[in-house]
Amino acid sequence: MLINLSGQRPASELADEQDLAGDPRTGDAQQPQTSYSNGWIHAKLYYPLSVVIDLGALHDLTDIRCFDVEGQGRLTADSWSADGWRLLFVDELAQYRKWSSHRVSVATRYLRLTFENPSAQIAEIALYGKARSARVPVPQPIRHEPQLMDSFIGINGFVDDPIERIAACGHLREYHQWQWDEGNQDSSYAGYPNHQLAWSPSWVSGPGWGWDFDRFYRQLKDVGVETVPCFQGCAPYLVGFDGDRTDEKPVLDGGDPAQPQSYIAHASYLFQFAARYGSTACEEALLKLKAGQPARSGLGLVRYMENWNEPDKWWKGRAAYFSPFELAAMCSADYDGHRRSMGRTVGVRNADPNMKLVMGGLASPEIEYLRAMKLWADLYRDGDFPADVINLHHYSNDAGGQGGQPTTGISPEADGLRERFQRVVEWRDRFLPGKEVWVSEFGYDTNPQSVQRAPAIGATDTEEVQGRWIVRSYLALAAAGVDRAQLYMLRDVNAASTTKFDSSGLTSEKSSGHQPKRAWYYVATLRHILLGTRFESEIASGNADVRIYRFRSEGRPSREVYAVWCPTSDSTEVSGFSLSLPDTAAAILTSLEPQSTTERSTPLIVEDGKLAFTVTERPVFVIAP
Repeated sequence: MLINLSGQRPASELADEQDLAGDPRTGDAQQPQTSYSNGWIHAKLYYPLSVVIDLGALHDLTDIRCFDVEGQGRLTADSWSADGWRLLFVDELAQYRKWSSHRVSVATRYLRLTFENPSAQIAEIALYGKARSARVPVPQPIRHEPQLMDSFIGINGFVDDPIERIAACGHLREYHQWQWDEGNQDSSYAGYPNHQLAWSPSWVSGPGWGWDFDRFYRQLKDVGVETVPCFQGCAPYLVGFDGDRTDEKPVLDGGDPAQPQSYIAHASYLFQFAARYGSTACEEALLKLKAGQPARSGLGLVRYMENWNEPDKWWKGRAAYFSPFELAAMCSADYDGHRRSMGRTVGVRNADPNMKLVMGGLASPEIEYLRAMKLWADLYRDGDFPADVINLHHYSNDAGGQGGQPTTGISPEADGLRERFQRVVEWRDRFLPGKEVWVSEFGYDTNPQSVQRAPAIGATDTEEVQGRWIVRSYLALAAAGVDRAQLYMLRDVNAASTTKFDSSGLTSEKSSGHQPKRAWYYVATLRHILLGTRFESEIASGNADVRIYRFRSEGRPSREVYAVWCPTSDSTEVSGFSLSLPDTAAAILTSLEPQSTTERSTPLIVEDGKLAFTVTERPVFVIAP
């Protein structure tokens, strides 16, 4: 019932002592002990902080009692009605460990409490009134079929990465700067509403050269790689030509970032992109092109578009940080022009009804942030969530992710990667069935001094550990029910740098010719082994040091693939492990090879329904035809 609109941790302390003896109205209630505050860290991002109480049905409220504690600051209470939020009362919270009383007379389902600053705290809230109807029941989960592993395994990269290296994976999350298509550093460029867009070649061009996105996307499609552009940064004409500002929200001058209309320039640009690369041809009169650009539409080269990257980037300050309601507002504009209220040429769905919008991948994978976005959709879109894909990032390390201060990477199993995203998938199945869940950034560095490194383990060097942990991360995310996973990233930024993420690549730097690391071969081989299969189930191994996932192909007869490995990080090896295959006479044992994209395969005879082999921390695969 409690939704923290900051997207931070649930504000459960506001209602965790509801069974205290006594009644606050009579003055004889016991004193609650636990108060809520999100704290002073990044307070400028999250405060004023609002918590919505969803009563689940329309209620007639008569009294609201709050237990004031030691801090001081303003508390504002509002109720929701058809025309928006209505002020109920303001409490300066000037008392000391006492219940404050507020008489109200309102019919509402939603109550919003807004805390001015981290010192504005209460320990408990008590509501008095009666429900007009039964609570809306919690939805039953609706599961959907996992993706084929062909498209599940993805990578992050750029337009200047070589096609043959990208092709190790099934899809590319292509980092795509808005300014490349529109205006770039031309300070005379006016921009919206008079877009002049360039893709073939792009605005980033000089005499005799330029990025031809038409050609690049066609090349990827021809080799079976799907492109997912991830639009990064704000066009300089909106925020100025200081490069440090391109992470700021793409809001028109004077616009309210919580209102969809403020993002019309961004949503209009995305309409144009969808019109060109989507599956639906738009009339030429709607296209806004730079002089000399070929007028093309409905090229059918892009099915998914991601509208930002890490919109919750707390390290960039309030101008760049999107609150959940602000991101939902931008998604609503980008999705369909806020339900087609912003004009014909705004939003990707108005250009191509088949286009899928991917919400900008969150740096912190918090369900509370998603709950707040869903509430926005309930209030302002009648429950129609304005994105087709829930998109999250996570890096397995000893600090629990990007928000902490890690000292080293840890294995996906030690991090509980599968369990972490199972919770997200379960929430999706219940509250947003049919939406996809992606993890569009994860990975490990190979520089031995990086705080996100895959550390050497005994005689096993860091590149080998990186390769093993990346493969095991893909397996964990598939088992969690995630629809797509995109590794960060294809190439190193600078292998010699100790900076986090600079050595996360599957290959060396662009300047070094994208030379494959061991992990590149492992990922290419993983996809080759699992082509045509979906994750089906985990199989009990009978040994705590052995994990088994089963994948199955479609059709008859089906092909089963068993991924088998030790989920440890201490060079564990299990000799003579016995895998039960009661209905199989023969099987093929396949292993990942450091310098090959085609696995080493060994035919084996299954004796008495058992197959014996050695299991290590590098996964092997048993194929039962």
